[in-house]
Amino acid sequence: MAARRLVGVLAVLLAAAAPARAYDFAEPIILSPYKSIMGANQLPRPRPHAGVDFAGKIGSPVLAAADGAVARLISYGDGCGTGVILAHAGFKRWTAYCHLQESLVQPGQAVARGQTIGRIGISGNAVKIPHVHWELCTSDCSSHRDGDLWGTADPMSLAAGCFDATNAYPTDRLVLTFPVECLYWAKERHR
Repeated sequence: MAARRLVGVLAVLLAAAAPARAYDFAEPIILSPYKSIMGANQLPRPRPHAGVDFAGKIGSPVLAAADGAVARLISYGDGCGTGVILAHAGFKRWTAYCHLQESLVQPGQAVARGQTIGRIGISGNAVKIPHVHWELCTSDCSSHRDGDLWGTADPMSLAAGCFDATNAYPTDRLVLTFPVECLYWAKERHR
């Protein structure tokens, strides 16, 4: 497990230095899972992680994990950095996307699953590792501090894998797709 994480960190560092391409990874690389005590930089964190960190190249698309509306844009310099909070009102859940280079949506805007809502960056406390922090909240995603797991849940518990525009996703329950793009063979692996 530690070797896979090290490979993930090395891939991110190499990708950050490489010229931009549409896709850099065969499948999403998770740098830090929910409740992890290891950060995206693979150094210990003082408290458990309230979300999941997906590796990516600076400027790569951040995708809406489900249909919803932009609840608010945030800018927390010491934590989340530039971020987007989506409300999934029918399910009384919210998703947060942090450490963005920029957000591409406005408060109140309706968004569709798979829609680009921002760009991966290193804002806030992203420790200079390009990634998106993805959080599932059972309340309005107000904290974003490590160790404060109140009102959060593991987004991977509702994840159906990579977004695929040809899939019909359930509408009677909340199903999330990864907040980063995947190659076609990674989509097949995560079905």
